Amino acid sequence: MDQTQSDQINDLAGAIVTAQSKLEPAKKDATNPFFHSKYADLPAVWQALAPFRAEGIAITQSPMESPDGYIVLDTQLTHTSGQWMRSRLKMRVAKDDPQGAGSALTYARRYALGCMTGLVTEEDDDGNAASHAPAGKTSDQKFKAIPNQPAVPAPAPKPAAQASDLLPPANTWQIPFGKNKGKLLCDVPDSDVDYLLAYYIGKLNEPANATSRYRDEWESAVMEVRAEQLRRYPGSQT
Repeated sequence: MDQTQSDQINDLAGAIVTAQSKLEPAKKDATNPFFHSKYADLPAVWQALAPFRAEGIAITQSPMESPDGYIVLDTQLTHTSGQWMRSRLKMRVAKDDPQGAGSALTYARRYALGCMTGLVTEEDDDGNAASHAPAGKTSDQKFKAIPNQPAVPAPAPKPAAQASDLLPPANTWQIPFGKNKGKLLCDVPDSDVDYLLAYYIGKLNEPANATSRYRDEWESAVMEVRAEQLRRYPGSQT
């Protein structure tokens, strides 16, 4: 097994603790025009990691040899003392070509940087959801006497889980262009869903779009359209 850290990491660990104490969440400055949401892109993540560089920690990321259909990325933290630690991330690409690999690398770099450093992004919805949880019942409320009532029949057993049950809820994305503009993806005909998939894959494969700032959004669109196809054809592989 490859070595994942230097023999000693005491200086590096101390510098990481100091850097993390100064970290601020990465700003969600980039906008996804297809799903009307914001996200922290790679430049925002890199900027947020300035405290690591201030503590003498260099961050390097290197693509490694990988099997067909995957990318493998090494992320390393190296301290000025010479101490280091490394982590490896393997990720499947949406389309096995140079553009697909480049897009997967962008995702992998963001995720790996967050995992290696502890960096998070703004607007954590989990905290908001918890803050609106209903107040707990008192002991009297929990054990309040209940009058006699007719027996309630046991519920019918649930059917076995289907593969489609693992998909997210029906898509609520509104088509941004063409004859179906403004319609929900789940409401358009099958042929138009197929067209949208071909359209966004074509965008990703166009050499002129290799460095487009919209590649993340196009990748997201491909995944959403494929999910919609799986809802309609549960046995298909798109």
